Amino acid sequence: MNRSGMEQMWQMEFQRLFVQYLPHLWFLSPVEEKPIGSWGAFVDSAKVRFCCEKCGHGWTSMKGRVAFWFTLNPLTCEGLVVFKLFGQQCDRCNSERYEHAMWYPEEVIKVLANVYNRIGQVYYGFYQPPIHRSRRPGKPRTPHNSNLCQACKNSVCTERR
Repeated sequence: MNRSGMEQMWQMEFQRLFVQYLPHLWFLSPVEEKPIGSWGAFVDSAKVRFCCEKCGHGWTSMKGRVAFWFTLNPLTCEGLVVFKLFGQQCDRCNSERYEHAMWYPEEVIKVLANVYNRIGQVYYGFYQPPIHRSRRPGKPRTPHNSNLCQACKNSVCTERR
């Protein structure tokens, strides 16, 4: 699925869930950096695929990371969720760039349901909503490499100990 198709999938699933928070209107937007100010935060993981643009090497990761930051303005009845999808570097060709993750549709649905539930807990009085930790099946052949993980470098990766 190409980037615009993937972005459309994120937006459609987000709107399908967050329409339930009417009369508050919620918006979803990708960002490159953590927003400044007082925002709620939620980090989640998923099984994702990567493909190196330089050498063509492809790999699957059980540690695809997404960070969400959210805020609700009660005066305008508008909420904003911004998110960053973290990349990984190729372990074959020493490329310095972080490759973009390709997200499976069921993983998008899962992480958006989790942030929806977290926002429900923070703003709408949900009682400890369930956070779904399951992932698409996979058998990682190598351990998580923090040196190649953008989320680790940005101190948002939960694998960093």
